[in-house]
Amino acid sequence: MAGEGSSGGGRSTDPLEGVRAIVLKPSESLDESRFTRIAGAGLGLDGLLGSLASTGFEASNLGDAIDVVNQMLDWRLSHEKPTEDCDEAGLDPIYRESVKCRIFLGFTSNLVSSGIHNVYVIVATAGGIEEDLI
Repeated sequence: MAGEGSSGGGRSTDPLEGVRAIVLKPSESLDESRFTRIAGAGLGLDGLLGSLASTGFEASNLGDAIDVVNQMLDWRLSHEKPTEDCDEAGLDPIYRESVKCRIFLGFTSNLVSSGIHNVYVIVATAGGIEEDLI
């Protein structure tokens, strides 16, 4: 079986050794002052979601989205000053506290089956018609 075994150059013939040498590199130390430290046990869901804003590119985008959604969920008309043309009902503090943000959510249709809450208007694609029918 010519060609098997030693290549004559002193190299390992195990293909996995070559892959390991390329992929498995030693870790480098990071400047910890540049990153939010995640504390592990006892962090809780709020702490974990809050740390996403400075964790990485995709996680920071998710963290920004979480902040925007939380602002929408927390908003009430009572947070705004009444306008000059506001009617009498619009000046009522109880009514103003009861008026919440109208959330419009756009996404691909396969997200429907995961459950959507606190959303007034849904705009979904017809990418997966079976998901739209659910």
